[in-house]
Amino acid sequence: MVRTAGNDLEEAYLEFMGELEEYYEKETAKAEDRAKPSQRKLPPKQKDPGTFTVPF
Repeated sequence: MVRTAGNDLEEAYLEFMGELEEYYEKETAKAEDRAKPSQRKLPPKQKDPGTFTVPF
């Protein structure tokens, strides 16, 4: 009887770890998708305009 209980616990543990791994993979993919827009390329740097006046 103890052996059966041990097998049941082992099966439950393996199932839980599988579900946990799936959840982790999904969340990691979501985080990578959210990070993509922030990795857009910046516009090229412009030359220094020198002096300028501000109209008012």
